[in-house]
Amino acid sequence: MACHETVTCPRCKSAFECRVGTILRCQCQAVPLTAEERQYISEQYSGCLCADCLQAVKSSYKQEKFRQRLQQVFTLFGKR
Repeated sequence: MACHETVTCPRCKSAFECRVGTILRCQCQAVPLTAEERQYISEQYSGCLCADCLQAVKSSYKQEKFRQRLQQVFTLFGKR
C-alpha cells in the first residue's frame, strides 16, 4: 500500500502531497538533482520541499557555484 501524506513545504509553506511510498510518482521526481544539489538542500531544509521550491533552490545553487567559479577566475587573473 502506498503511503501518501500532505505536508507543508518548509520554504514556501504551501501544502503538497508527498508520495514517499511511491517515490517514483512523487512530485519531487520532476526536478532531477545531483548529489551535490541534494546535499546543499539537505543542509538548509530538514523536510521535503515542493517541486517549485526544489527548482528554485537548485537554480540558486547553480548561480552560487557559477559566482564562485567566476571569483576564482578573477582572483587567478588578478594575481598575474
